[in-house]
Amino acid sequence: MLKTRILTGLVLAPLVLAGLFWLNTAGVALLIGAVIAVGGFEWAGLCELQGSLRTLYVLGVIALGALSLALPLSIVLFAALAWWLYAAWDLVAHKDQSAGLWRPAHARPLIGLIILIPAWRACVTLKAVDPLHPYWLLLLVLLVWTADSAAYFAGKAFGRHRLAPHVSPGKTVEGLAGGVIGAALLTFSWIMASGRGRALASEMAGFAIVVALFSVVGDLTESKAKRLAGVKDSGHWLPGHGGILDRIDALTAAAPVFVLGIRWLAGDRS
Repeated sequence: MLKTRILTGLVLAPLVLAGLFWLNTAGVALLIGAVIAVGGFEWAGLCELQGSLRTLYVLGVIALGALSLALPLSIVLFAALAWWLYAAWDLVAHKDQSAGLWRPAHARPLIGLIILIPAWRACVTLKAVDPLHPYWLLLLVLLVWTADSAAYFAGKAFGRHRLAPHVSPGKTVEGLAGGVIGAALLTFSWIMASGRGRALASEMAGFAIVVALFSVVGDLTESKAKRLAGVKDSGHWLPGHGGILDRIDALTAAAPVFVLGIRWLAGDRS
């Protein structure tokens, strides 16, 4: 499984990087929109929507994603932040999988919208900052990948204490520590290498820890949705990884938080 996972990653990584650099903002918006649409298709499956309802849900994700461009960015990002703060609390407070906002089955499709759409908007925003040199978008992607990979290997090597056994028995506290340390080191090195100064590098390294923690919440939230649906993977598109949601779950939480942090550090608090 690990070999298959690595091989799939080696194929996907160059394609993602090529898309980020070679496509303009509209192209990246369409590319990420397609990924989000597939994620919506998988989420609809987790909500047990079938046939025309599943198709309508995907169309709804696409339409609302486009409409989100008409909303002030802060509204979209703070709505996402409110959800992810609730999701973090929910993972700690509710051992019952169907408690809280998850209890009414009709609420789960709405949860999918608040998970997917702000992530798409956040990524497009980062690309639009500098279409020719997507510095911040690339840092976000690398930060999430690093946190996930470091957590995986740290957990394999040192994992003793389970992080959230009622949702994802394989994740450990030691893995979480490895993930956030890896994200902080990667971000500090990235900022320093860009010549932006040690002060910003230190601030961003601390902020990277926050983003990495939210990425874990995104991962665990999708795991909870899969538990409720009684499935192991959200899909079978990616060998060794499962579905698209299994690959972007951490990014869905990390992206809006990352953009909020960048705006805050830049002094844009509108």
